[in-house]
Parts: sequence; structure tokens; C-alpha cells
Amino acid sequence: MLALLTAVMLAAGSVSAQTAAAPMARPDGTAQDRPNMTPEQRADFQTQRLIKQLSLSTEQTPKVRAIALAQAQEMQNLRTKYATADTRQGMGQELKSAQEKTDAQLKDVLTADQYTRYTQLRENRMDKHQNKRGSKLKVKS
Repeated sequence: MLALLTAVMLAAGSVSAQTAAAPMARPDGTAQDRPNMTPEQRADFQTQRLIKQLSLSTEQTPKVRAIALAQAQEMQNLRTKYATADTRQGMGQELKSAQEKTDAQLKDVLTADQYTRYTQLRENRMDKHQNKRGSKLKVKS
């Protein structure tokens, strides 16, 4: 009986140790969960998200993926260009320009309703991000 109890305790301890060692993935799939994705993986992730959120047609999907891939590649280039903290301040305008370019391309592919929904979702994500940044900044003060 003692041997059985010991074996069960060892098995439970082993499982909990493995669970504790593995990082927990966040259910919302935030960027922190995918820091080392390739541009292709990022484009696939964004395309899948937009398929679900906007109900993209089979005709729209490859066009949206191509736009997402171009944006992901451009973002990777900007991250490389502005890799140091000293150069990051100049990144803002280029990011804004890249986003405007992507938005214009998506506007040509999406229906009016889909584009409206897309802009609402993007604004919600930006607000959520700003709120997180604001709360982090307040904590540091």
C-alpha cells in the first residue's frame, strides 16, 4: 500500500513539475506568445484571424494573405532598422505610413461592411494596447 501511495505521489509530482516548467499560452493569442514568428507565420496568423472575424470569402482570403505578408515583411524590416533604443523614436512615422498603406490595400479587397468591422476591431486592439501601456506606466511611477 505504501509503495502504491509513493508511486502515485511521484507521478503527480512529475506531472505538476512538467506543467509548471512549460509556459502557459494566453488564450487571446497575444503577440507575447509569438515573438519569433516568421513573416509568413505572422501573415497566416493574421489571415486566419480575419477569416474568423470578417467572414472572408475564398476569393478574398489569398488577397488578404498577400497584403498581410507584405505588411509582416515590412514590419520585420522596420524592427531590424530600428533595433536599438536610440533609433526607435524615428520608427513611429514609418509604422503609421505602413499601416495606412495596408489599410488602403484592404479597403480595395474587403466589402464596405467588412472594412468598417476591420477598422473597429483595429481601434479596439489599439485602445486595449494603450490601456495596458498606460497602466504599466502608472505602476512604474
